[in-house]
Amino acid sequence: MIASISGTVEYHGVGFLIVERDGVGYKIILPEDVAHQFRDEVKFFTHEVIRDSERELFGFTSVDALELFWKLVAVSGVGPKSAQKIVFVGSIHDVKSNIMSGSLTFLTDVPGIGKKTAQKIILELKGVLADEPELMSLDRDAIEALVGLGYSRRDAEQALLDLEEESTEDLIRSALKRLAR
Repeated sequence: MIASISGTVEYHGVGFLIVERDGVGYKIILPEDVAHQFRDEVKFFTHEVIRDSERELFGFTSVDALELFWKLVAVSGVGPKSAQKIVFVGSIHDVKSNIMSGSLTFLTDVPGIGKKTAQKIILELKGVLADEPELMSLDRDAIEALVGLGYSRRDAEQALLDLEEESTEDLIRSALKRLAR
């Protein structure tokens, strides 16, 4: 399996790039609107799909993006092209946050993702994404305090993400400011 590739962009196609490395050109599948952003030297983390008649390399700019892609393709009915489109629709943090908050609109705005597929993604990944280390490191006392004030656990966790305050009290204050917006 080809896990990553770095090289020079030799050609921009519709929905793909050809990246040359040591005299060999690799076709890297990317969403059409993303493929033209890359020039010169690039590095992609890849997922290789091998079918009877073809092999495809799906490209991602980070390991986090690739891992999210793997979680998405594990959902029944989500193929690699649809999963890749979801990964590239925003930052990884935004995509995960929207899935965890149950945003059907966010997912159905992605071409090729219907309401039933979006519901299935949310149902199957909401718990998986909530158990990731990023959310596990949140201050449990701050979460419980916000829940005690009437906010949902999900809203409390989202409000606390990326806050850098030292004390629980400061975390709660900053989270309340976010929730008031």
